[in-house]
Amino acid sequence: MARIGRVRFSRSGDGKPGDSRDRISALPDSILHLILVLVPLVDAVRTCVLSRRWRGVWTRLPLLFFDDVQAPRVSRFPDLVDGVLRGYANDDVDMVMGDLFVSVYHRDSVGDDPVSFVATLANLAAQRISGRFGLYLSPAAVDLYPKELLKNLYPDPEEEAVTLQLPCFPRATELSITFMGVDLRMPTTETFAKLTKLFISGVRFTDGGEEISQVVSLCCPCIETLELHSISGLRMLTVLARSLVSMVLSRILVLEQLLVAAGNLRHMLVDRCFVLSNTRTVMFLSVPALEQLLWQDRCPEVIQHWMLPSCLRRLVVAELELNYLFAAGGRSNFARILQLFKCVDTLRLEFPNAQVRIYGISTLVKRT
Repeated sequence: MARIGRVRFSRSGDGKPGDSRDRISALPDSILHLILVLVPLVDAVRTCVLSRRWRGVWTRLPLLFFDDVQAPRVSRFPDLVDGVLRGYANDDVDMVMGDLFVSVYHRDSVGDDPVSFVATLANLAAQRISGRFGLYLSPAAVDLYPKELLKNLYPDPEEEAVTLQLPCFPRATELSITFMGVDLRMPTTETFAKLTKLFISGVRFTDGGEEISQVVSLCCPCIETLELHSISGLRMLTVLARSLVSMVLSRILVLEQLLVAAGNLRHMLVDRCFVLSNTRTVMFLSVPALEQLLWQDRCPEVIQHWMLPSCLRRLVVAELELNYLFAAGGRSNFARILQLFKCVDTLRLEFPNAQVRIYGISTLVKRT
């Protein structure tokens, strides 16, 4: 009886589930998948040579995580990604994947054409992903960014852009892309039918923001979270999304127009988006359910609103840091944001340049 809890391995190599000498192979696929997702993907794939029982186990993994740091024994990282994705589910095109994440940290891992690597990866995965898709390429892995900060913020229209055409992910629930400096083109004729979260960082939009506005407003009927970080070339953003609950806009820098009409939006953060715009800036808000607003930016010259909450639960307003404040002409006029709301439960003011923070709690903030 003392041997019941021990694991014994079969020496015969057949690995049949009924073989009591190989209790790991006798486990159901669902348990084996939980084990394999805890080891590097390269090792999980290599279990296919253990026995006939293990041959196809990895092809049903609910999570595929590619990491060039954890795959040092692979001669070419793109070949690993391509081979695994093409072999997943025995090339059954109707078989869906759960979650897929790819992280690249080293330049040598993707060769001289990282855009082609990403395009091939996205096209292979787009129709199969039924869960989360995450792509991260560090600045060290590509030579597209930063070349020169000004060229990234103000692209030369005569300079040929390095373009990545993103396919539609009709079954994915979350989409996360971090790819420094590439010109990202969004699909505007198809629907991200199940997408609830969209995170984009580091890319540039040479169209000024028309495609991303159209995708968010028309092609993502279930979107709940939108996060755009360090996006260059984004000058006009329109968000018409009733399902949206949380929105984060950070370091866009040259934004000129922001229109947000989201009836269920609860949380909104705007951080250094208008600071470097050299034209008249405009913001329109219709956010009746808004509960929290965090604002660290230059105030737009024109602010229009239709429906705002009768009482905001939390408002955080911060003055710009000195380097951004000088770029904004020395005045951010952030106090105008306070005048938008008649009532605020918790108000917090921050002045990073003076190294002093002022905390205030008020049950009533009146317009002046």
